[in-house]
Amino acid sequence: MNLTEKIREFRELKRMSEELLKMADSIADELKAHMIETNQTMMIIGEYRLSYNEISRIDIDKQRLKDEQEEIFAKYSYIKRYKRFLVS
Repeated sequence: MNLTEKIREFRELKRMSEELLKMADSIADELKAHMIETNQTMMIIGEYRLSYNEISRIDIDKQRLKDEQEEIFAKYSYIKRYKRFLVS
């Protein structure tokens, strides 16, 4: 198989996976709606355990910190390096 065919196959599989993910998200929305309607945060259905809870976390406004406390921002910030693969 040549590279053009591999890329075509890759893009088709990505399209299919995105479609399946949308379908799974739709089912998840239905399950969450049921849990909200019945006012439940945890359910056991057969062998499955569902939970739908509010989660909190503390976050930092990086831009505001950089603008107002530049020295602290510089002291505690770091660069993440990673590789990104794109097909377009």
